[in-house]
Amino acid sequence: MRVSSHLNVVSRLGTIPEAQYGYFTRAQAAEAGVEDFELARAVNYQQIQRLGHGVYRVAGAGTDLHQDLRVTWLRLAPTLTPRQRTHHPTLWVSHQSAAQVLDLGVFLPEVPEFISTRRLQPRVDAHIRVRHNGLDRDQWVVRDGFAVTSPVRTLSDLAQAGHDGGHLGRFAADAISAGQTTVAELQAALGRRHDLAVLLELADKTGTS
Repeated sequence: MRVSSHLNVVSRLGTIPEAQYGYFTRAQAAEAGVEDFELARAVNYQQIQRLGHGVYRVAGAGTDLHQDLRVTWLRLAPTLTPRQRTHHPTLWVSHQSAAQVLDLGVFLPEVPEFISTRRLQPRVDAHIRVRHNGLDRDQWVVRDGFAVTSPVRTLSDLAQAGHDGGHLGRFAADAISAGQTTVAELQAALGRRHDLAVLLELADKTGTS
């Protein structure tokens, strides 16, 4: 069925879906002048998919290995623009979720994990740690469209959260092997809590997987 340009909500959203891997929120659509009944009609026309409360994706946008995480990330701060999310973030993917986005170590978070500058009351399962001052610029990177804690910050957070030495060592080994950080930087982040050499040896012996 051919859909008129007036009904094609995707074209009216401008660059928002493109900048967010095909995703957009109800709040972003409203800002672009798209009303709820138009979103519902676009779902019926199979122009877009409804993935969760207030989150949609353009049909045929492709596979996203981090779909569940991205939907949660968008739901937690639905009014932010794509630029605000990655240039001036107030919400960062962190801890085990960050490890997955960074593709370092072997972590399977039960729920998405984030750091936020303010308290959020999500209608989704998520572990949100509040840090009112946010993160310094050298503590986060942009990866796969997310603002995510850097490898050094992520290892520090995982250690502080009490993860075992084998998993910490596997994360560190992967980060060093990938050239994303150095031994000195990781040891500095761990401080006196752990000896990085011991963690690396433990990961090698246990073959954490």
